[in-house]
Amino acid sequence: MNTLTLSQTLAASTSSSWLFLIVGILVVAVLIAAFWYGSRRATRRPKPPQEPQPRADSWQTPDTQPPPQGPDAPEHDHHV
Repeated sequence: MNTLTLSQTLAASTSSSWLFLIVGILVVAVLIAAFWYGSRRATRRPKPPQEPQPRADSWQTPDTQPPPQGPDAPEHDHHV
């Protein structure tokens, strides 16, 4: 008959909890180191040029655009 005493049972559970604690600390240390390394790499990147770039504002629509006409116009939303 293979029975464990209370001290042997506690020793077994304590050793596994220490293992999980060490693994958790290592994971946190690796994540902090990766963040630190990534932020250092980001600061070393060259800054974008400050002069205006061609088509820098091409995502904007012109202010002189006529209002929409036809079934897509906002006043035709009464059927929704």
